[in-house]
Parts: sequence; structure tokens; C-alpha cells
Amino acid sequence: MKKKVCQAAGILALACATAATAAWPDKPVQVVVPYNPGGGVDTFTRPVAAKLGEELGQTVVVDNRPGAGGTIGVQRAATAPADGYHLLAGGVHQMMAEGLYPNRGYDMDRDFVPVALVAKVPNVLVVTNKAPFRNVEELIAYARQNPGKLNYCSSGSGTAQHIVAATFSQLAGVSMTHIPYRGTAPAMQDLIGGQCDLMFDGLGTSAPQVRTGNIRLLAVTSSTRSPAFPDAPTLKEAGGPAMDASIWYAWWAPANTPADVLARLRAGIAQSLKAPAVLEAWRSQGAEVPPAMEPAALQDYVRAENQRWQKAVRELGIKIG
Repeated sequence: MKKKVCQAAGILALACATAATAAWPDKPVQVVVPYNPGGGVDTFTRPVAAKLGEELGQTVVVDNRPGAGGTIGVQRAATAPADGYHLLAGGVHQMMAEGLYPNRGYDMDRDFVPVALVAKVPNVLVVTNKAPFRNVEELIAYARQNPGKLNYCSSGSGTAQHIVAATFSQLAGVSMTHIPYRGTAPAMQDLIGGQCDLMFDGLGTSAPQVRTGNIRLLAVTSSTRSPAFPDAPTLKEAGGPAMDASIWYAWWAPANTPADVLARLRAGIAQSLKAPAVLEAWRSQGAEVPPAMEPAALQDYVRAENQRWQKAVRELGIKIG
């Protein structure tokens, strides 16, 4: 009798869980952005969130939770219920943080499942209009003649901007001073104002400033030129080191989120990425919609990027926490 009661209880619990996921979503969905408004992750999250809300018939709320190189927001998402109502938007930045913050309180591979890649955009080397050099060769020559005099700004210690710039410094054999800011927006303002000399930024946030002439674009850090700025050379073409440091953006869900909810999320995001408004936003910022991946292939890609950037952090000797 006891066994039958237990079996009945198990069936009832399964039925309740199935009913709950079938009703999903019946309330707003929250996506944590672990950085300030106006930065790259925020920029490539909000258009998708707006369209995804239309696809799901529920509002998708963007919740900015910046701090500690993005780890504060990610930790919040990692401890949220795995119910489809709590998501994370981030990118390659989260892979870099894995090697920088050993005490971050979460593990991307263990605590999350990748839902979809949403954008890919090259990093660019941009400089203030007050810079005394006009191209990459002149920049490197100036930096070698003036060790430590040039400074580069970033959205914070341990961020993609910091690590890409440190990689460039190592490969080019130059010494520059790092100035970390609390987000991309204030860093960009000081680059425009000439308080910092250069920045390795995602093209998405730099493109509007380049087009208006507020800053100068010297090169892209990808292996090929960007269709958005076809006249801008790659670093290698410009006489600098060969680099391939594109920025990708993605959405994750907490591990153990129901499979049917993940499937609906993936389908909704895929449709959102086809929306004319999203495609135009991506085009204007030099971004591309990445090819769709099957869940297993996406998991493999994210793991490979994790290993790649953890290795880079170790080799650069960058330590944050």
C-alpha cells in the first residue's frame, strides 16, 4: 500500500511539473545583464528581449546587475530558480571571468546551460582624436619609445576590453598603462575627451562614435575585415600582431531548466533574431547573427571558448580575485 501511495505521489508531482512547464510563461521573464546599461552586453540584449517578449506573449525584463567584472550578476542568475523565468545574458566575457575570479561562487559549465548565441562582433582598436599617431605602426613605435606613457581604458579590470588590450601589449612588445572604468559608457566618454589614449572595444559600442568622428578606428582585431568598415585594416594588415579576438554574445539558463522550456526559448530567440528591427540594429553596429547551433554543438563551442580564454588569462598573468 505504501509503495502505491509513493508511486501515486510521484505521478502527481510529475503531472504538476508538466502542467507548470506547459503553462510557461504565464508571468514576466527576467534576464540578468551583469554589466551597466549602455555596454556591449546590454546593447545586444535589449532588442532581443523586446522581440522575445512579443514571441512569448510576456514581457522580458532586462535586469542590470553590474559589479566585479560581471560576476555579481552571474552569481545572482546562478542561484535563481531553474524555471525559465530567470535567464542570463552575457558573452565571451563570462569565459574570461572563469580564469580571473577563482572565488566567484559559480561555474558556467556546471551551473548554466547555453540557450543561444545572439551576436558576434569584432573588437576594434580605437583612439582619441588627440592621439599623436595615425596608424597601428606609429602607435607601436610611440609606445616603444615611451614605455608606460600611453594608457588604455576599459570597462573594468578583467573585462574583455582589458584582456584583449593586454594580449595586444604582449604580442606587440609594448608597455601601456591600464585605466579601468565602471562600464563601457564612462570609458568611452573619456576616450572621446582625450583622458585616455586608446581602447580595444567591441565594434557595437564604438561604431556610432567612429561614424560621427568622435574617435578614430585604426584596426579590427579579427582575422578578416568587418563589412561595416571595409576600409579598416586588420591588426596584421596594419603592421601589428595577428589577432583574432571577436566578441560573441549569448543567453544562458540555469542548469536543470526544463527541456521543453529551453526548446521554446531557443525557438523564440531564433525568431527574434530574424526581426527586421533586430537585424538593422546589428547591421548598424557591425554585428552579425551567428549561425544557429544544435544544443550539443553550442555547449561544445562555449566550453572550447572557456578553455581558450582561461589559458590566455594564465599566460598573461592577469589576476583579479
